[in-house]
Amino acid sequence: MSLPYRNSRKKRSQSYILIGDGFDELEVIYFLHKFRQAGLSIKSVSLFDKLVYSRQGVGLKADYALADKPFDPAGDDCLLILPSGGRNGEALRHDARVKSLLMEFNSGRGRVAVTGSNSHLAEDVEQVFSDRLTLHRNTEQGLEDFVKSLTERIVYAS
Repeated sequence: MSLPYRNSRKKRSQSYILIGDGFDELEVIYFLHKFRQAGLSIKSVSLFDKLVYSRQGVGLKADYALADKPFDPAGDDCLLILPSGGRNGEALRHDARVKSLLMEFNSGRGRVAVTGSNSHLAEDVEQVFSDRLTLHRNTEQGLEDFVKSLTERIVYAS
């Protein structure tokens, strides 16, 4: 028997969080927890293997590896979250596949959110998305407020 609230749920855009070795545990786990708690679909995508290690050595099994091509940035209306905490921002910034992925997002319908507005990763994203809106966390905005604003934006946009 299906639950009644599931049948009336609207189809919302899919969200993905891109992580590499050295990610900040709090940042990534908080996103996953809060999005899922709000009933939003979010999947973790690792740069290489599905098993990714945080900067403290905590292992996280990602839902997908980037090589699996879990989304189509040119066609899907999805949100790609780029956490810049720990060494993750530098890992994403120096990966050529991420740069080409951002270019595909720029030409498609997808949106990109960066967790740190004063990071080098945010600067690189701004260069690629020169004429499109990207979502950044302000320096005075806490992680909790940023995640809440993103979840509200997705819920009310649906």
